[in-house]
Amino acid sequence: MPIKPFARLFLLGGLSLSTVFLGQSDAQGRPPEPPFAAIASDLGLSKGQVQSCFPKMEKPSSKSDRPARPDMDKIASCLKQADSALSDAQIKDALRKNAPKRG
Repeated sequence: MPIKPFARLFLLGGLSLSTVFLGQSDAQGRPPEPPFAAIASDLGLSKGQVQSCFPKMEKPSSKSDRPARPDMDKIASCLKQADSALSDAQIKDALRKNAPKRG
């Protein structure tokens, strides 16, 4: 019974598991990214316009720190600069509808 096929299978399985665990630890430290394309579609803007209005999400300095929440008033103001016809209600509805799902 050759050992090489089992060794390869074991190695590939180990690599797959380590990739999953490394990806989860990174995802747990960063807040979820908003669905920019969906928000843009709801507001009639481009994905780039919406994405530029959101601050870059940073990983907290320690595990006990919670990530800072973005200032929604600043985001709404930026979105209105992209299209002055947008109302506060439209922006609020689009952001609420497309809020990222939290684990």
